[in-house]
Amino acid sequence: MAYESLYRKYRPQRFDELVGQEHVTTALRNAVRNERVGHAYLFSGPRGTGKTTTARVLAKALNCTNRGAEGEPCGECENCSAIAAGTFLDLFELDAASNRGIDNIRDVIESSTLGMGAGAKTKVYVLDEVHMLTDPAANALLKTLEETPGHVVFVLATTNPEKVLPTIRSRTQHFEFTLLSIEQLITRLADLCAREGVEADADALAVIAAAGAGSARDAESLLDQALAHETGALEAEAVAALFGGAPFPLRARILESIAGEDAPGALVALGELLEAGHDPRRAAEDLLGSARDSFLLTAGAGRVRVDAPEDEQERLRGLGQALGNAALVRVIETLGQAITDMRGTEAADPRLVLEVALVRLSRRDAGPPLQTVIERIERLERGIGPAAAAPTAPAAPPAASTPRAPRRTLGAVRSQQAAEPTAPADAPSDPAPEPGPPPEPAPPTEPAASSEPTPPLDLDDVIVAWGSILPGLPVATRTAVQNAQPLRVDGDIVIFGVPSAVIEAARPRFKKEADTIRDALARDLGRTVRFKLESTDAFSLGGGSPASPAPSAEPEPGPLPTDDEMADMVDIDLSSAPDASAGAPSSVTRLQQQLGATVVEELSRDAGT
Repeated sequence: MAYESLYRKYRPQRFDELVGQEHVTTALRNAVRNERVGHAYLFSGPRGTGKTTTARVLAKALNCTNRGAEGEPCGECENCSAIAAGTFLDLFELDAASNRGIDNIRDVIESSTLGMGAGAKTKVYVLDEVHMLTDPAANALLKTLEETPGHVVFVLATTNPEKVLPTIRSRTQHFEFTLLSIEQLITRLADLCAREGVEADADALAVIAAAGAGSARDAESLLDQALAHETGALEAEAVAALFGGAPFPLRARILESIAGEDAPGALVALGELLEAGHDPRRAAEDLLGSARDSFLLTAGAGRVRVDAPEDEQERLRGLGQALGNAALVRVIETLGQAITDMRGTEAADPRLVLEVALVRLSRRDAGPPLQTVIERIERLERGIGPAAAAPTAPAAPPAASTPRAPRRTLGAVRSQQAAEPTAPADAPSDPAPEPGPPPEPAPPTEPAASSEPTPPLDLDDVIVAWGSILPGLPVATRTAVQNAQPLRVDGDIVIFGVPSAVIEAARPRFKKEADTIRDALARDLGRTVRFKLESTDAFSLGGGSPASPAPSAEPEPGPLPTDDEMADMVDIDLSSAPDASAGAPSSVTRLQQQLGATVVEELSRDAGT
């Protein structure tokens, strides 16, 4: 006698034997018991979840001659036995994937109007993969579903309900089948092993259930394969070698190399994995699954269930903390795209596609600009946490000093000077003071000690500040400047790198929002800074310089900035400038003193130029 597969040998024959679809079986059993069965049903869901099996059990319940009070078929009468054996004449099963034409549907329609056999109660039509019907065939079926004969019940099954005509779905009762959980599959597999008299390790069944991915039929087929491979009891190690995919230690090494920005380490671990005989596509899927588990453990704060052993969860949790949520999302997206590329008809060598993806993930600066900034901010926040918690020595009380006048921009000073009236030349001066005793000479004083030098700006602090400023900018401005990144710091000047393709659009927006950006940077950094834009297509956020040619010994002089640009881009400390009534220096003199500028030619503002 030929061997019968487990999923066929132990196919459920009653509603209560179906696993994981209680929401469907309860409704159908009640409908049968209360004689409220509809004329058409639509069963949808992933493969191997029991759609066709449920349709056969429903046919049994409708034709059973000894049906129980709860709507369960007896499974022993002539009709139940004929349906189980596949010889019942009033149960028609049609595979719409291979019989999808209008002629096939016409045969169904014509036979549905005929009578039934002597012992039958209901004629049942099961159309599997109904979404594969051609448009003419689906339209022909539509009229029959609307006016189905009273002795006929249609059961339509599909894995893609969205492809079924809406007019057909509206004429059916739609039940959605779901994937089974790991526990439900383990229970089902353990029951089958007990019936077969096979001893099975619980870990071995867990590996098979995980490989089944929620499909009862797939899990039972894999159990068949494992039983064919093993002569005795099922052991976890042997089953893991068959269905476990890429070994977890190698997967973890690859992801940890990505977290450490170690591209060679990731490639070496991948090479060991592939040389052991693992398929690149399956390896990528396994890496994606591990990255997803790590993300759930980190983002879910332990409240989201992950089907992995405890020791693996601990390692994945540490990996998630090292990478951060933003980097984990980029890992998941990049690996998902790599899997899609490897499945394409014009895909390159699958191994090469995966290697390129791993190298990109190992280089943080290869990601999208804004996401790269977010990842860096997360790493900085994780690094600042322990340092902030460490005890520090009490700071010395600040020495008393004279309050400093607020800083004023050059443009503000010019506006104030223009608004103040100029005294006429012949205006009377103040009366001379009364003569008195000469003042006592002031005792000599030591010059005040200079304050501590201001520490240099840190690029990491600028990146964090820029990341917090961007969301608050107007939408139009944010769209234009979001591709700008702080490249480096030169004294108190922040150099922003902007891709050459968008720098012309970003420059006027930067100028328009110069005060907003400068004030926000000053607020977050605790000091006044200047900034300028630089066209570049190579970003370096690791604290180094971008990959650009070295500057020449004598750079070419650029155009001098206008007065308006100087007012927008430069803050000048004028708190110590002498009062205007005491003969304040001109604007040119102040530029020479504060910026070390050289006057090439001074033109009057009234000259019309």
